[in-house]
Amino acid sequence: MATILILSKLSKNLELMAEFFKKQGFDSISASSYEDLDRILSSLSFDVALLDIGGFDSKIWHYCEKINKHGTPFFIISAVKNPKIDKEGLKKGARGVLVKPLVMKELNEIIKALV
Repeated sequence: MATILILSKLSKNLELMAEFFKKQGFDSISASSYEDLDRILSSLSFDVALLDIGGFDSKIWHYCEKINKHGTPFFIISAVKNPKIDKEGLKKGARGVLVKPLVMKELNEIIKALV
């Protein structure tokens, strides 16, 4: 069973996404801070990461690079379509940028294609 890392500042979003992925047959690991990410990156493994960058500062790009160095595919989730976010995300190794609101059926298909 594949494990998905989900990052979001909003605990409700973490809860909803974890619940959705559980119903789809995936495990998930949730993070809401850089401290959580540090702990996860140093001790846990995951197959795909979904990083909702809303509420995080520019340090988030450093974590994108770390995840990319692990060889793990990841997507950025953004509240708005922004060419700067697209460019920086791709530069740091993201497979793409998903814009809210997410279409869960499409997200599930993306995850299944990666694992």
